[in-house]
Amino acid sequence: MVASLRQAGEQPVHYVGDRLETSRLLLRAFTPADLDGLYLMTRDPEVMCYIGDGHALTRAETERNLAMIIGAFHRRGFGRWALVGKETGALAGYCGLALGSEEVGVELAYLLAKSEWGKGLATEASAACLRYGFEELGLAAIAGLTRPENVRSRRVLERLNMKYVRDGSYHGYSCVWYSISRGEWRPGGSVYRVIR
Repeated sequence: MVASLRQAGEQPVHYVGDRLETSRLLLRAFTPADLDGLYLMTRDPEVMCYIGDGHALTRAETERNLAMIIGAFHRRGFGRWALVGKETGALAGYCGLALGSEEVGVELAYLLAKSEWGKGLATEASAACLRYGFEELGLAAIAGLTRPENVRSRRVLERLNMKYVRDGSYHGYSCVWYSISRGEWRPGGSVYRVIR
């Protein structure tokens, strides 16, 4: 899929939508067939407590969100990839780059099934997404926003060497804002492969 990405004040960049591979994960575009796996996560109140309004989603709400994720990827050529465990072939969550508000710009977004917590998968997938954003999309900076009390997510952002910017409000929710610029970012030594 060829798409065009335009940041404010920049010329469009044309590129091909890709899949990514890390040590333990395949990051690929979502399809409607992922609804059941995604709903297993979005119906879990613990998984959703820091996402949106903090409530578990119904199957219909999950289906609408999945359609938005798929649509955004097709419109922009980037978005949230489905995280698939290489050993199991099972959907483990999502991770990718979302277009936030004009002030925020492109932001890192991730969600993991509770069964996958504590394994370092959020950091592994997020590091790949940052690398893709800087090396393939040529982004100048990527933000990371989370609720102030979401200690796990803050640790992921800090492990990625993202720097705290400030407390704020985003879509009506209080948040902490982290960011990393292309000049500050350094690729790690972990497995990373773009599959075209």
